[in-house]
Amino acid sequence: MEKTQIADINEQILKLRAALPIWGVEANDLVELAQNAERAAAHVDERTLQRVRGLIETTTGWHNTLLYWEEQDAAPALSADIRVLRGSLDAMRTEVSTAASKFLG
Repeated sequence: MEKTQIADINEQILKLRAALPIWGVEANDLVELAQNAERAAAHVDERTLQRVRGLIETTTGWHNTLLYWEEQDAAPALSADIRVLRGSLDAMRTEVSTAASKFLG
């Protein structure tokens, strides 16, 4: 892997690390909203559904990027870092997808 590509990946990883906690709060909020809506048998408004779709699209894009990086010939430490980030992102995506199924189901 070229040094410029590694530098770009490291820069993007820093951005991802900064965004993950924000997305985590958003995911937790959406999961809580889904549970409350399910308990109350309440209809969910379009803004909430847009939040769900937006978070799923964003995290799916990053998931695909991380998969691509993982397939490159990176140093073991960078590969491990990418796998850890992807694992965190995948767990969040699962929670949001579960919430989405409650909203839509």
